[in-house]
Amino acid sequence: MSLTKWRGSLARTGLAGLIATAALACNKEPYEERPDPNAAIFADFGQRVDAYVKLRDSLAAGMGPLDETKSQAEIAARATTLATLIQRTRDSAKQGDLFTPEFATLATTLIKTEYKVETDSIVEQREDAQEELPNFVPAVNMLYPTTYPLATFPATLLKLLPPLPVDKIEYRIVTHYLILRDVEANLIIDVIPNAVP
Repeated sequence: MSLTKWRGSLARTGLAGLIATAALACNKEPYEERPDPNAAIFADFGQRVDAYVKLRDSLAAGMGPLDETKSQAEIAARATTLATLIQRTRDSAKQGDLFTPEFATLATTLIKTEYKVETDSIVEQREDAQEELPNFVPAVNMLYPTTYPLATFPATLLKLLPPLPVDKIEYRIVTHYLILRDVEANLIIDVIPNAVP
């Protein structure tokens, strides 16, 4: 074979190889992004919250609908009854049932990172509000003391954490704890110690 013919054959072979490679590349599946591990942790938390809400709603339904036209004393008595029912039903409830260790680690990281970028005035406002809770150590299945104020939960943190069922469960900060509180029953459902700087 002459040098010219050999070069032509080599060029055709190379071109065919390029076409074959391009065809294989076109047939490959598109790149799949890895699932966000935080999404899985938040989804698991959401399922735990849903299970709790289902339980507390079934207990509340047995008491009849909440009548907000009743006196404050009657509403408070209903809240106490609901809290007692939940405590009895969840008598083995413990820290980490809703705030799993994975969720606690993630939430603590998000909260502490956010506080690093907060302005001094916002941090001072939080510290002032927390000074009114000097001897309160929250625990699972404990009533939130009615003599202590419920400090407003920072809106910047609400954006970082999974949403909760409105008027049923809420996040609260007590000194350095992040707590999950049943709104009507005024009951602490779960806690994360040292979640807040």
